[in-house]
Amino acid sequence: GNSEINIEGGAFRRNFDAGFNWFRDVPFNAVVRAAYNFRYVTISIAASSVIVVVAGLYLGGKIGFVMFPAAEAESISGRVVFNAGIPEEEAIAAVKRIEQALNTAEQELTDGNEQLIVASFVTLGASGRNAGDNLASIRVQLTTSETRTVRTPDFVRKWRQVIPKIAGVRRVSIFEHRGGPPGRDVNIQLQGANAPVLKAAANEIIEIVTPIPGVSGVADDLPYGKPELVMELLPRGAALGLAIDDIGKQVRDAFQGIVPRRFADGDDEITVRVSQIMRENGAAALRGFELKTPAGEFVPLSEAVQITERQGFASIDREDGKATVSITGDVDTELNTPEKVIEILEKSGLPAIATKYGVTYKYGGRARERRRAFADLGVGATIAISVIYIILAWVFSSYWKPLAVMLIIPFGIVGAVFGHWILGYKLTILSMAGLLGLAGILVNDSIILVSRMDQRMAMGEDTRTASIGASRDRLRAVLLTSLTTIGGLLPLLFEKSLQAQFLLPMAITIVFGLAVATLLVLFLVPAFMAVGQDIGWLLKTIYGRNPRVTEQPAE
Repeated sequence: GNSEINIEGGAFRRNFDAGFNWFRDVPFNAVVRAAYNFRYVTISIAASSVIVVVAGLYLGGKIGFVMFPAAEAESISGRVVFNAGIPEEEAIAAVKRIEQALNTAEQELTDGNEQLIVASFVTLGASGRNAGDNLASIRVQLTTSETRTVRTPDFVRKWRQVIPKIAGVRRVSIFEHRGGPPGRDVNIQLQGANAPVLKAAANEIIEIVTPIPGVSGVADDLPYGKPELVMELLPRGAALGLAIDDIGKQVRDAFQGIVPRRFADGDDEITVRVSQIMRENGAAALRGFELKTPAGEFVPLSEAVQITERQGFASIDREDGKATVSITGDVDTELNTPEKVIEILEKSGLPAIATKYGVTYKYGGRARERRRAFADLGVGATIAISVIYIILAWVFSSYWKPLAVMLIIPFGIVGAVFGHWILGYKLTILSMAGLLGLAGILVNDSIILVSRMDQRMAMGEDTRTASIGASRDRLRAVLLTSLTTIGGLLPLLFEKSLQAQFLLPMAITIVFGLAVATLLVLFLVPAFMAVGQDIGWLLKTIYGRNPRVTEQPAE
């Protein structure tokens, strides 16, 4: 039995080798010869494929770009903003109705047959890093993504739909807690004015951000707080010798009290605080308060300052010493991308709103992280390509042969973009990193061809015969180099785990980029060599051979 298996195995190997050799020596050799003879047509076809696929699919909007495809979120949050001054009982009742909507969304999505929510936590009086009585946050922990059939974005959309309109609630924002770079998908930072002006500008910007398809959880981080009484010094008050800081000190000492002395009582410290007893309460007490002038006279507060009431803010963030408000939101990558959202904002009036209120704006959050990542990636790509060129120039002892090897790198982009489009994925920062890895593999394939060509030319063959023969001789080696890499990454393409999805763009880039570029490298490298020879002949025709310079001995 073993002898029969060996015979059959040997027959299969002989037949396979015979078939492969025929394919290599007849049809493949004819195509390589044609690619060499019509070298400029070959390069034009390859270059046009880059333009059509990359420009057509990406710039044509058929394929988008997201900075970092985060794994599916397993926790979500709701941010509730109430009207300022809402009674606590009404705020609690409103939050309970929003929690009921959460349970309703779970029931409607699963018909009661599946558990989506592990636990939910409510905080009243604060929301994220902002504190205030008119704010609340709801944190929801979901079951693991592998154990449920409902996806997190679908659950977020359903919860948002079933939340009823509640009196006293200004806004409810629902968003996912996703991994990846810090910050939200959309983050517009406003600066250059006082808090009320920034808030007015933020409200207008929210109105144009919210309707954009795929954008959700839009909110600003300048929440309204308790009402404030603002005092402005009148000319009469200045004539009496009063300054606004002196007035503020007198009001604070009278209402909050002043500490003239502290003394110890055993292990405790006793504080003596003296404050004025007011005849009236509330704002009436402030308006009836009397100030002491530097001359020793007492005048009513309303005679020295103008008192106005305005809505205060629970907290004001500052960046570089300037009041800053951020409008943030999430983007559903199935419907839109952060880049397109920013493009829509630029066209839909964001610059006009900034000019109207006299504020400056910039994009923070993940947009800022994206700019930094691309800057770092550009530096890394420049260093990598420079090092590859230096090493190749050293190995080949030539300046132009490394260029013929490295010119194949851009053609890997064709397969990468095409693969993302076929499988329905967006380009990501990991796709860009995959291109760097793909460049190294393609250079390896090119080196195999060029080194074989050098061997043939050393044996006395001309450039044409050596270039065509090198592609024919190294067909098997190039295919094995590419197929082993593709085969190793194929299992990742079929990975169903939701937590591993963010790795797929890198695998798609290498697999499809390598599959397309392997075909191109076998025909393009001979064509590039032929073009290099043409350029050499052209320069020799123009400049001729360098005349031998003989030095005359000095007399």
